[in-house]
Amino acid sequence: MQQPVMVLQNRIDPCLTIDTSPLSADLKKALQRNKFPGPSHTESYSWPPIARGCDVVVISHCGNDPLLYLPPLLTILQTGGCYKSLPSRNGPLAVIVCPGWKKAQLIFELLGDYSMSSRPHHPVLLTIGLHKDEAKNMKLPRGCDVIVTTPHSLLRLLTYQSLLFLRLCHLVLDEVEVLFLEANEQMFAILDNFKKNVEVEERESAPHQIIAVGIHWSRHIEHLIREFMNDPYIVITAPEEAALYGNVQQVVHLCLECEKTSTLLQVLDFTPSQAQKTLIFTCSVAETEIVCKVVESNSIFCLKMHKEMVFNLKSVLEHWKKKLSSGSHIVLALTDDCIPLLAITDATCVIHFSFPSSPKIFGGRLYCMSDHFQSLTEQGSPAEQGDKKTKSVLLLTEKNASHAVGVLRYLERADAKIPSELYEFTAGVLEAKEDKKARRPLCSYLKAFGFCKDKRICPDRHHINPEIDKPRKLSNQALPMFGYIKIIPFYISNATNYFGRIIDKHVDLYAILNAEMNEYFKDSSNKTTVKKVENFGLYGLEEKTLFYRVQVLEMSQKEDTWVLDNILIKFIDEGRTGLTTRNQLLHLPENFHTLPPQAVEFIVCRVKPADGEIEWNPKVTRYIHHKIIGKLHDAKVVLALGNTVWIDPMVHVTKLSNLKTSVIDYNVRAEILSMGMGIDNSEHIEQLKKLYKGAKMPNFEAHISQPQTPPLVENAACLQDTQQEDRNAEKGAGSELNSENLKPDTLSEDTGAASVSKSAQPHLKSFHPQVKWFQKEDVVILKIRIRNVNDYKCKYFRDRVIFSAWVGDKFYLADMELQANIRKDECKCVIKNEEPVITLAKEKRESWCNLLKQRNPNVAFDFDHWEECEEDSPFSKIINSKNLSCKVAEVVENSDITSEDDGSESE
Repeated sequence: MQQPVMVLQNRIDPCLTIDTSPLSADLKKALQRNKFPGPSHTESYSWPPIARGCDVVVISHCGNDPLLYLPPLLTILQTGGCYKSLPSRNGPLAVIVCPGWKKAQLIFELLGDYSMSSRPHHPVLLTIGLHKDEAKNMKLPRGCDVIVTTPHSLLRLLTYQSLLFLRLCHLVLDEVEVLFLEANEQMFAILDNFKKNVEVEERESAPHQIIAVGIHWSRHIEHLIREFMNDPYIVITAPEEAALYGNVQQVVHLCLECEKTSTLLQVLDFTPSQAQKTLIFTCSVAETEIVCKVVESNSIFCLKMHKEMVFNLKSVLEHWKKKLSSGSHIVLALTDDCIPLLAITDATCVIHFSFPSSPKIFGGRLYCMSDHFQSLTEQGSPAEQGDKKTKSVLLLTEKNASHAVGVLRYLERADAKIPSELYEFTAGVLEAKEDKKARRPLCSYLKAFGFCKDKRICPDRHHINPEIDKPRKLSNQALPMFGYIKIIPFYISNATNYFGRIIDKHVDLYAILNAEMNEYFKDSSNKTTVKKVENFGLYGLEEKTLFYRVQVLEMSQKEDTWVLDNILIKFIDEGRTGLTTRNQLLHLPENFHTLPPQAVEFIVCRVKPADGEIEWNPKVTRYIHHKIIGKLHDAKVVLALGNTVWIDPMVHVTKLSNLKTSVIDYNVRAEILSMGMGIDNSEHIEQLKKLYKGAKMPNFEAHISQPQTPPLVENAACLQDTQQEDRNAEKGAGSELNSENLKPDTLSEDTGAASVSKSAQPHLKSFHPQVKWFQKEDVVILKIRIRNVNDYKCKYFRDRVIFSAWVGDKFYLADMELQANIRKDECKCVIKNEEPVITLAKEKRESWCNLLKQRNPNVAFDFDHWEECEEDSPFSKIINSKNLSCKVAEVVENSDITSEDDGSESE
């Protein structure tokens, strides 16, 4: 069957070979050198009008292929004569707008390949971040004729340097439906600007062309044609998309498989006001016979056609082609294999009695109505169209449940009336599909950003599986679920995703293993080459005089085991992958297999790519790679699942021992934000915690909700102070400012019997509130982090304070034994900003090293009040100066007494 093509509005003579194509001789040679097979079906129709400088819309199954428009565009750019009336200044003649940096990169590389074969166009790949200065200071190289960019980047440049685009003649919209879906506002702003520029009188002899190429038709494209294009050529080679353009009414009926025939009779129009020709598609000869009998039994003339009736083809066509009087109705029941034989294009209604097995089959059925597809100029209001509107009716049963999602997406694009039952049915199908993905990896986008762009088509899992996602063991202990750790990233996947090791400050088992391995392999007699390499086998590998444990991931299927072909391996203690040859793999003794793989995946939280991108721009990834690779970092764990640890913040700290000072060199999240390529993602961890809680993972409350205390005051100072750095970075990147303060999580139940007040009811369940404290010269301030307090009491003793309160039906109790004495008569408790604030008057004007005599994980120092601690504070002080590029944490000598080793308190 020849591929159908709908050229709606204006006739096109296709170019069937490269020799007859409207391309320059240089481009033809370049395409042939690259073994280009010749213009595809779609290209043969799209190239001629593009090369003539006309407005063109191309919708095709291969609509994401840049070669649909690049060769003819480069050809017209070589015709310098048509641009003589343009102002003689620097600026592009063509701008190609892509839905993301990745597609822009691909097109830029293609331009580099093909523009070498013609007059140089000096193309530029333009990705501009959120910083205003970047757009203001952007300089295009002289002679730049083509810019490849994204909607957000282009609009930023237009905002600050609109004069650069006075010469713009060709605007190309690559994957046009995606552009309008993801950057609708930016796209229409760009189009408005282009429209104003081309309407300038002096430019009348210069071309002004819009090329829109995509896979799917959408209502936004219709608006683009009506408002911004001049008599465009519309080429649609996907019949199901042509049906959307042609305003075919899409209807779906949900029914049981056993009820299909009765539903069919309800759908058929027995008294049409106009002549109707209806096709009923079936899947088999038997089904065709059944449908024909059912229709005829209800007094409608019905023809039938299937592979066993090919001899009757001529008779069927004669009946079908007879002119029908008004109100008459002819029905033809047929199988899909008869479509090419009959070549019907004038049907007014198609009923999918059997569900189409593929989009191609679906499109072929709809093409049978193509004579009645309406162009945009022919389409009026629904009232005006009346019964003229062609119709496609789909019967969806339980047998076709797997296709429900695709049907729904198509109906949504058709602006069809969708029954609520279909939404419910689709939701059930999606839930069942998600259940089937229980053993799949957790969605990488869900992990990285807290959301998946489209769960309906994503192949990975979007729920937490307690069995798979239980934190992995690195030795005798599992990955930490919370707290402060030291890490070294060895492999950088992208700006926020790394693989590396957690460094244990007490016993570094990997360091011991590595030392033993290097000692073992120093003896050359131990370097035994592996005779037979197995998939997923564990081996040794020497690299730059060091030895590593590696696992074979993939190898070529060759019988000769000594062939020096490449083998894909993974360094199981670092996370990176690489290629090696068989003769480089060394036998690894069993005692070196015992320690589990030490490579852990780390994800930096609360930041995502700007402009709706779902992958980090390589500029950001390269910058972060050079910044962090192989360096020791301090980080706070906020969640751990499987082999993945989510961290926030992650900082690099340098200790200057002689000055008793620590320097925070950088905070990774703040560095990303400062580049203008990322924005705040405050919902990231909250979304993951919701999934975690919903999965009913063991010890959820203990792991997720319990406020944590840092192991060292110095570490706490370094990590807590990054909050202000994050704020500054967000401001600088132009992103929305969000509070970075540590929010109190769900409160853990207070089980300490000794701390319960004697005045409290003996069996009353109580919760310990989160308490933040800081001090001044004469007082200590305690902030109780609970809101909507109904009733509260505070009792003061010389070395103790007891606070109790009700919030709704929860009773909160904090019994705190102080490490120093207070003057109880001068203490007070007030509600400030909806939270209780306790002021304790010190008996002596002296600095308190700690608040409590015994450690309490629910009580922590308030690091937002460094400025109020002055010189007497025993805690680190963070100095922020506009003249300093880093932050200095001055650690007082006696802060060492708060380390974990001696068991004293560290808030």
